[in-house]
Formats: sequence, structure tokens, C-alpha cells
Amino acid sequence: MDRVKKRNGVDNTVKAAIRLRPDNGWFNSQYFTVANVLKIVVFITLCFFIYQKSTQSQQEKDDSLLYLASPKVDDIYFLDFRILSDNLRPNEKYRIAKVVDITGDVVTLLYGNIFYLRQQSLKDSIRYGQLRYKDYFESKRYDLSLMQIKTMHDSGAIYMVKRPDKNMLFGNYVNDPKTELSTNLYIPGKRENLAGLSLLKSDYLENNVEQAFERFSSSAQLGFAPGQVNLGQMYLNGNYIDKDLTQALYWFKQAALQSDKAGVLKYVIVCRQVSYCQEGDFYQELLDAGVNIKVREIDFTLSANEIG
Repeated sequence: MDRVKKRNGVDNTVKAAIRLRPDNGWFNSQYFTVANVLKIVVFITLCFFIYQKSTQSQQEKDDSLLYLASPKVDDIYFLDFRILSDNLRPNEKYRIAKVVDITGDVVTLLYGNIFYLRQQSLKDSIRYGQLRYKDYFESKRYDLSLMQIKTMHDSGAIYMVKRPDKNMLFGNYVNDPKTELSTNLYIPGKRENLAGLSLLKSDYLENNVEQAFERFSSSAQLGFAPGQVNLGQMYLNGNYIDKDLTQALYWFKQAALQSDKAGVLKYVIVCRQVSYCQEGDFYQELLDAGVNIKVREIDFTLSANEIG
């Protein structure tokens, strides 16, 4: 009988412990109130948000380094202009720049006319389509080497770089979408130039660069100025053929003599990197050929009788 009582006593103790354990542990109902569940959900959401922001920030840094190393036309640079200038008003901190041309290792930028107080405002300006306003960018062009661009990034002056996808960034166009008007007018070299541009983008073709070079050569020989510029660019970059600055200058000049703006600008950029090239002689040659050019600042004088 005593054994039975003892056994019943042990069983009752175990049962009591089982009943009491949930009341004293983590799974107590007092912990699982609606308020506590909401706190847990908010905490997990906050952790996920912080992780996502950190990952996004690192991705933007990696993308910026990639875009700076291999720039493309229409890349957008986000600038902290306080690092570049001491003559700013309190609300003038940030600014946008756009890549408008690449000639060899020289990147040409246009700075926006508008300064912003907050970094978010730069993204909003693109989102609202302000980059397509007629006078948003300054007309003055800034030619910077890749080393200068890298220095600006290292100093924090360029804190982010974005590359539009099909002319779109933050949900809006970077440039006005242009519709090519169809025309039956035959322009020698135009078809070959368009074929060359298309081939350069056809990375799936094994010899696409070689074919593009051949098309640009045909276009240039036919006297089509954009084709001459593209051929000069291939000589300058050493695409498919060996890098040849003399050939690059020759074809840029041929385009410039037809009043092609890109030809003029690219010739001057390359000319300043070559000891045997005389920029003054080039401008004089353009004037002699009747090309209407506009030069803001030069360190030489042109023939007065030719100018007047």
C-alpha cells in the first residue's frame, strides 16, 4: 500500500510539473499577446530592411566602380560639388553630370545648371524628367581623363554613377526619345554606317568588330561624316586594328571639314595629346575650307583676313 501511495505521489508530481512548465517557459500565453507578436514582426521587418539597404548600397558602389572603369555615353554622375568648389551657397551641395562623349581615354561631361540640397533630390529630378529640359545642362563641355575621373571618385566628389537602361533611369527618359523619320533619300555611306553600329552591338557574332570596321571603312570612303568619325574612333581605341592616332586624326579631320561637330571636338581632344599636332593649324584649315566654327578660348591667333 505504501508503494502504491508513493507511486501515486510521483505521478501526481510529474503531472503537476507538466501543468506548470508552460506557465513558466517561453511559450507562456502571456508572451504571445498581439502586441508582442507585432513587436517581433516589426523587429524582423526592420532587420530585413537594414540588410536590404546595406546590400543595395554595396551594389551601387560596385556598379559605380564598373561604370567608371568603362564609361559610356549617357552615364549619369552624381556629384558632391562641395568637394569641387568652395564658392557655394548653403543650399548648393549636389549636382548632376552626364557623359556626352568618349574619345579614347578622355570623357566629356556636361554639368547640370541646378544645384540640390539633398541627395534624394537628384534622383527625383531624373524621375520627374528634368534632365530632358532644354537648358538643364550647361553648354560648356569638360574633357577629363579617366585618371581625373577616378580621382574625383576617390575624393568623394563623384559619389555614385548610374547607367540608363534603354534611355531610362528611375522610371523616366534621360534623353528625349527620338523617332527616326523614314526617307527614301539616298545618302552615300549612311547605310554602311548604320550596319557598322549594329554590328558593334552584336556580341553574339564572333567577328562582329571586324565586320563593323569594314562597314565603317566603306562608309568613310564614301564621305559620310558620322562613318568617318566612327572609323577614327576605332583607330583611336585600337578596336580590331592596331591603335593609330595618325589615322584617327585623319578621319576626324575629314568629318570636321564637313562641319561635323563630333569630328571637330574629337580631333581637338586627340590633337592635344600628340606632340606633332598643331591645334591652330587645324582651326585655320577649317576656316579656309569655309567651316563655321565657334571657339571659346584658344592660345593662338588665327589669320585676321580669314576671320573677317
